[in-house]
Amino acid sequence: MSGGFSADWLTARAVWDRAARSPEVEGALVQWAGRRPAPLRILDLGAGTGNNQRHLAPLLKTPCDWRLVDSDAALLDRAVGHASLKTDDRIAVESLDLATSDIAPLLEDVDLVTASALFDLVSAEWLDRFLDAVASRGCALLAVLTYDGRIDVEGDHEEAENLEALMNDHQHGDKGFGPALGPDAHPALVEGLTRRGYRVDEGASDWSLTAGDPGARDLVEGWVSAAGEIAPLDREEIATWGAALLARPETRIYVGHRDLFAVPLS
Repeated sequence: MSGGFSADWLTARAVWDRAARSPEVEGALVQWAGRRPAPLRILDLGAGTGNNQRHLAPLLKTPCDWRLVDSDAALLDRAVGHASLKTDDRIAVESLDLATSDIAPLLEDVDLVTASALFDLVSAEWLDRFLDAVASRGCALLAVLTYDGRIDVEGDHEEAENLEALMNDHQHGDKGFGPALGPDAHPALVEGLTRRGYRVDEGASDWSLTAGDPGARDLVEGWVSAAGEIAPLDREEIATWGAALLARPETRIYVGHRDLFAVPLS
């Protein structure tokens, strides 16, 4: 969900997201959507400012009925104001806390469920309930930009490896849904969908940015804060490393993500 994430941060990461998305996964989505009757009914979970909707809308040539769900009503207002809509597209929004709400009613009359950067925040228990609901309705699922546990920094591989371990530990903390899956989310999605009779297309969607890009300071400072929570005795050393990285604006940073598109086999 987007609770706790600022509109500025979501705008900055949208640039990295757009460049990172898996063309293979998008190709599978577009091919499937082209065979579906109109309108295509799409539920976008944790929609935030609508970055996912704006990216997907031009790819989907059939008329679409969009329903965007997020806990932050202000972000949803921004999503509607900046939505990408074809002539016959429609859009509606709903402010809802996904962590505490029953997901099943949201899936009524839905063809496709989409979510960007959501599933690494949820618990294994929440994901099981969600996948049960998706499978019972026979919905397709597009899950993009799921963090997969890989962090690297150009010329700083050993330090990045230490940060990666601390960040992955932190990623398993409670993000509002119970103990988060963090870097285990994508494998859990693939296994859960396959077990429920889905065909899964997947691909890498890694961020590649420089330390001087807009939003990079927020990213690195977020890492420093999270890593310091896990290793408080090393907090000063971690902060020094983060400051040194930001002082090298040309340094390239990589963050691993995975995309998937899944449809029921029958």
